[in-house]
Amino acid sequence: MNAIDLALNGAAPAPEVLARFPATANQHHIWQDMASPLTRDALNASFRRRLEGSISDGAVTKALQELVDRHEILRTRFRMGADGRLEQEVLREQPFKPDMVDLRHLASPGREAELERLGAGEARKPFAVADGVAPLFRVLLVRLAADLAYVHFTFHQLVIDGWSVDVLDQEFGRLAAAADGGAPADLPPIEMQFGDYALWQGDVLASGALDAQRDYWRGQLADLPHFGITPDRAGPRGDCEGQIRSILLPHALTAAFEHLAHANRHTLFSLTTAAAAAALHLVSGAGEVVLGTQTASREDPDAEHIVGPLLNTVVLRLPVAPNDSFLTFADRVRGVALEATQNQLLPFAEVVRMAQEAGMNRPLYNVNLVVQHTHISTGRDADRQFGAFRVASAPSHSAGALWDLSLFMVGREEGWRLSCEGASALYDSGTIDALLAVWRKVMEGAVARPQAALTELATLEAHERRPASPAPEKTVQKVPEAPVNPRLEALRQRIIALRPQGDRLPIMAINNASMLYPVARAIEGHPFYDIQFCPSPTRMALPRRHFADHARDAVEMIRLARPHGPYVLFGLCICGAIGLEAARILRSEGEEVPLVVLVDTYRPGFRERLSFVDHHIRAWQVRGRTFMDLRARVASGELTMAQWIDNYRLARRLRISALLRRLGVTSLGAEHDPMQDNNRWFPEEVLLPSQAAFDLEPYPGDVLFFRNREMQPGRLFPHDFGWAGHVEGRFDLVEVPGNHDTIFRPEGAAVMGPAIRHRLAELGF
Repeated sequence: MNAIDLALNGAAPAPEVLARFPATANQHHIWQDMASPLTRDALNASFRRRLEGSISDGAVTKALQELVDRHEILRTRFRMGADGRLEQEVLREQPFKPDMVDLRHLASPGREAELERLGAGEARKPFAVADGVAPLFRVLLVRLAADLAYVHFTFHQLVIDGWSVDVLDQEFGRLAAAADGGAPADLPPIEMQFGDYALWQGDVLASGALDAQRDYWRGQLADLPHFGITPDRAGPRGDCEGQIRSILLPHALTAAFEHLAHANRHTLFSLTTAAAAAALHLVSGAGEVVLGTQTASREDPDAEHIVGPLLNTVVLRLPVAPNDSFLTFADRVRGVALEATQNQLLPFAEVVRMAQEAGMNRPLYNVNLVVQHTHISTGRDADRQFGAFRVASAPSHSAGALWDLSLFMVGREEGWRLSCEGASALYDSGTIDALLAVWRKVMEGAVARPQAALTELATLEAHERRPASPAPEKTVQKVPEAPVNPRLEALRQRIIALRPQGDRLPIMAINNASMLYPVARAIEGHPFYDIQFCPSPTRMALPRRHFADHARDAVEMIRLARPHGPYVLFGLCICGAIGLEAARILRSEGEEVPLVVLVDTYRPGFRERLSFVDHHIRAWQVRGRTFMDLRARVASGELTMAQWIDNYRLARRLRISALLRRLGVTSLGAEHDPMQDNNRWFPEEVLLPSQAAFDLEPYPGDVLFFRNREMQPGRLFPHDFGWAGHVEGRFDLVEVPGNHDTIFRPEGAAVMGPAIRHRLAELGF
């Protein structure tokens, strides 16, 4: 029977299938989620745009049809294959027209109310995915005036992600303007369709190329804690109903927050994530915050123009130390986020499968975070003006709550907005409002005092605290508690398990600031403890003590973390020297110390024993190198002029930056105490003076030494930092990319981690 016969008999011809592709791993995961009422009705993705100016309904319709013709995923349906695997079928043709509603006959505010009602209905209306229908998106055009309309786009998550929305935004604007003006849009051809990506992902997963990423996520799943905000009503949830609450941030606050990010080498995402996690910590009291967030997964330039669900989810485990300042915590968050991003190619569906195989039958996370600039609303006017009309972003409607709590920080034309969607079955609106209020307080506190401890960033009201529910009491005989030693408890609080999991020999790092997270994650199989040697996150006056006394403090904290050896000690700069002396003390007490790891550590006494002339020559060479480095950082915008000036001790003593401010110099930037950066005051003002007269005995054990590749060359800057002849055991030197301040970034961690693992394996650990 041909197409004419089918038409005469009232049946539409079957659509022609152009191509078939396997579904991606995450599409399989979404398909499985369709069986659960918790997620089935929340798998739509809805967004809307406001069209301002002259644009005809016909031009909108023509532009949408051209988008369908251009992107195969927009004319794709899904079927379960005979082998039980989900398949994508791309149709050769897919006629498409938007639904249209004209509200010009209604008066305001009834017109706006009807607009919202229509939008909410579009967002929640399900697609008949399992019936093999296409397309899995729809558009509603709502006309409010001759020069004003709203376009509601609703997609199933099987065919879209946030990046794709940005692609469609620009292409829709150009196609509609071209259709209205009768000229071609002249868009570049599509080099890679989503089906090509699906084939590529299948090949990569089968090749073993992602085995290292599997190992990384397997490590992240080990002892993964349950984290959440205590609900108002006990679960479990029975549906995906949610409610969204929102607050608009003042422009002054967001501008200052963005400046804080730029000045401290953060992206807006990493600093916002730190603020959100700090708020969740303050509200819950949890020692480790677990968040889910989404990554674009488009490292290949060819993937930038693909429309389809390339988006992937990563889980961030964010431990919180009691004495963390905001910037210290933010640096740790940045390291965790960078590491997760480097392992984002393994589909989240694969991570979930690994968790289930390990016996974990609960969600990997309950709180999700999204930080997003809406593409259309934040570009230049030229980027959002298309011919005679303009496209602007408008708040979208939720299809339902996929997670218990979803946090959003979204930038639109009116400014940045904090939003939170909470599952209605669990949370009241007042609880969600309180969480948003704490989030804002943390941002305000971070801008005002970035070096303040997290507990000092925000003052919480009683209703803003949601501590975890206590475990049920057991009826057991009480044992009298041993008296608590406040000093030992204070020291114990400064021992942070950066990587608690692992069955091999633990590593103890002597450290002034939490910058070691990437290295801790790179040393797989070995627990990693960070001994926060600096006693306070804020600058304070401390009595003068002998260098050996500081080393004995380190030994006391090491024994609190692990009463007996063997020990592997790790330290940067002068803390490396503390660690080496602590190792000598431990060995003298009968403990085994198979390895000490030093990073950019000068032998105590090397610089102090230089001749008068060499000492001053070296000092001027250091000043020259520092001057050039600081000037480059100021030129790049990483440092303000005030930060440059205040890096010099004499300038701080004379308060030159404050004087310039009184004289009306306005280009200095925000006030800043560089001695607070990474607790710089403690090694420079406390440890270094105590080392000046210290005579380090030759060390009889093995040392693995890491040296930054950008270290200044010359006779007064020996390659081995002066250790020749002072280490009687094996001394291995490894060069690491970066400089003294950046050596622990992921590039450096990728060198240090394997080198430490290899050396310990040689030693039988």
